Amino acid sequence: MRGVRFAGASLVLLALVACGDRSGEDKTDQSSAERISAALDVCAEGRGEFAQHVCENQTLSSLDGNVREAIVAASANVSDAGAQMLVQNQTRWREAQRIACGIIDPEAEPTAEQQACLESEYRARLEDAQNAVQDIGGYTFQRMELVDATPVTAEVASATGLGDDAPPAVLRDIRFPRIDGQQTPAIQRFNELVAQSPQFRLEDATNEVVDYRIAYAGPELISVRFDMSNDTLGAAHGNNTSKAVTVLMNEGRALAATDVFRAGTGWERFLTQRAVAEISRQYREDGFVPPERDVQESATKPHLWLITEQGLTLLFPPYSFGAPYVMGGTEVVIPWADLRQYLNPAAPAPIRPSA
Repeated sequence: MRGVRFAGASLVLLALVACGDRSGEDKTDQSSAERISAALDVCAEGRGEFAQHVCENQTLSSLDGNVREAIVAASANVSDAGAQMLVQNQTRWREAQRIACGIIDPEAEPTAEQQACLESEYRARLEDAQNAVQDIGGYTFQRMELVDATPVTAEVASATGLGDDAPPAVLRDIRFPRIDGQQTPAIQRFNELVAQSPQFRLEDATNEVVDYRIAYAGPELISVRFDMSNDTLGAAHGNNTSKAVTVLMNEGRALAATDVFRAGTGWERFLTQRAVAEISRQYREDGFVPPERDVQESATKPHLWLITEQGLTLLFPPYSFGAPYVMGGTEVVIPWADLRQYLNPAAPAPIRPSA
């Protein structure tokens, strides 16, 4: 039942993002520092036995307090709805880390090993909390999080062949940006297009991680890189991939090839040859030269184009350019100046050729 409850919470959060959160664009006393701090107080009455254990442990209590302060500071820059989501994120994160560190019974006192696990996760969380809200390109981006965990049962451990070597839990950590503030149609559409949802159920015994980086944000265009991984218990190796989601803000849609390049200019050939030469240089010591057909297949797909101020970044996830998985993925950066003769004069900034 715990796994079902967490999955349901994830779907509720995704639905809130998809609806554009139309009623949550204001900043009122409901999201004041005092209220947010009180909502995050692990020592408050009624928080549960695990919260009480955290509160009673000096190290954990101090770390939790530092995280709370960082989130309170971040909440000052977002709307009421954004502040509430920050609180929800932290509450769910704390519960997921309890399970991930092997504390299945919330009333149980953590062992020394579980205590060390929690301390490590809290220290990493502090850095996360400090970057939960970013002001980039005139937008306020808030990090959305779907963080869930479910215990690995003895049956699952046996079925995966791991037995006693199985981890205590399966963890899901999915992150994506949300533009806070006034929810215009363009911003609502951006939030819908970049929202990420779980690809695995918790009962699939697969750890799933999605993280992101905003490569460019401006009035006409926002480009976001997503790095994704999943690791099924007992599998020979995990899987990693990357993608870009680039949204034209004036039109509320994903970037298309014709938004960047002029038809009939031979841009496909140029990208392919440039990428083949660069990848060959990167893997020269391995004696690897990528097949041109494989490179072209990936180099010409807009969902693998990351837009930056400096140029076009072609993403090549593992398996996407003819290399064995052990070589991993790579990327090729091409400055806009080198693409000038192929670019659409009406392309949005920063793609649009300068006069």
